[in-house]
Amino acid sequence: MSSSEDSYHALSRRRFLTMSALAGTGAALGGFGLMSPARAAEVSVRFAGWAFEPQVVEQRLQQFMAENPGIKVNYSPLDMQLYSEKMIALFNAGSQPDTFYVRDTDLGAWVDAGWLQPIDGLPKLDELNRDIFPFDRQALFYKGKQYGTPYYGDIYVYIYDRAALDKAGVKAAPVTLDQLKNAALEVKKAGLAQYPILKGYKTNVDGLSEFWSMVLASGGHLFNPAMDPVFPNEDKTALTVLQWMVDAMHSWQILDPRGLELDDTQVRDAFLSGQGIFTSNVGNVFPRSNNPQYSKRAGNIRMTRFPAVKDVGKGPMGWARLYAMSSQTKARDAAWRLMYFLGGKDAKGQYSSAQTWYLKYGVGYPFKPLDSDPQIAASQKQLGYEPAIIQQQMANARTRENIATTWYTEWDRFTQQQIQAVLMRQITPIAALTASAQKAQQLKKEAS
Repeated sequence: MSSSEDSYHALSRRRFLTMSALAGTGAALGGFGLMSPARAAEVSVRFAGWAFEPQVVEQRLQQFMAENPGIKVNYSPLDMQLYSEKMIALFNAGSQPDTFYVRDTDLGAWVDAGWLQPIDGLPKLDELNRDIFPFDRQALFYKGKQYGTPYYGDIYVYIYDRAALDKAGVKAAPVTLDQLKNAALEVKKAGLAQYPILKGYKTNVDGLSEFWSMVLASGGHLFNPAMDPVFPNEDKTALTVLQWMVDAMHSWQILDPRGLELDDTQVRDAFLSGQGIFTSNVGNVFPRSNNPQYSKRAGNIRMTRFPAVKDVGKGPMGWARLYAMSSQTKARDAAWRLMYFLGGKDAKGQYSSAQTWYLKYGVGYPFKPLDSDPQIAASQKQLGYEPAIIQQQMANARTRENIATTWYTEWDRFTQQQIQAVLMRQITPIAALTASAQKAQQLKKEAS
């Protein structure tokens, strides 16, 4: 499994448009409301998702069918790496399932293609939304309408080896970039690591996540609500962050240059083997870091608030995966029941699906009430979480500001390449970010 539970080969905007050229605009179906028992006896729902731990999905569906005896769910796990391509083929063939997983990076394009229908106004949705973390709830919407319930929500995290900091005499975990620089220099001075910060910059699905997180944690912005770039001049946070990265690698020599040849999964494995002192990664890497089955430094890894230019109490980048409904479904009410169960509450009013995913695999839960769940609290304590830190980061995380655009992935990959060129000292930070901003404007214009 890669660093993110559903890492995949992302589609470029042009490739997406080519593959979806035959897609029609689906009509909204049916009235709102749950099924009557008489209708429920006849209903079958087709459900699909990428094949991450499908046996757990099967268990959840068995519970759903036990609670809803009039509904039969036919589940199809699809190849994780090719999920988007396979779903697009199903949409184009008119054989798509009734409900399915959607990545936040695909939501806008799939809505614009007419493949999804909004769920605004469906029973108990408003009540559910009140319990969802803000960044996760935001990811369920596109152009003012809601299209899903949350499968999971997670954040990018910054972690470090507490034992190494103790040996170097560093008492407080860094929460600003200056503090991170000073802590890394102390670790370097103590001879504990030549390059204390280990981070991957090889192009991959998570490759821009640290950059986003440092900007957002600093209270900065990359885009305004109109999806126009505000970097590098109107908002200089991104420029400050990128200059810090260059200095960390070349001037202070605390950021490992090997990272230019590594992706996040490779860095994760290197860090768990004992290399580096500081790193960042997807949220479910933290419990893995303190699990002796996977990590040689289990018990020593701690999380800090994501380092920012200034400590303004903000959080890192958050993202979400959701359950959505086909615009063509003929089982709308049953599909909604399934979406509400998987992305909400069971018959007892418990968030059992989200709890299950978290306790089994560390997959981030999207619901605020689970912060006080006794089983989750016990698990977090065992795995070395500090509740005040993880709860503050989750509550203040933000989504990538242009994530819902049809051109996000193409811009993301281009910007990763610009950052790589900066770290190799081929171009300057201002030149790289100017090119990235111009690329965003070009893609926005092409998509309009």
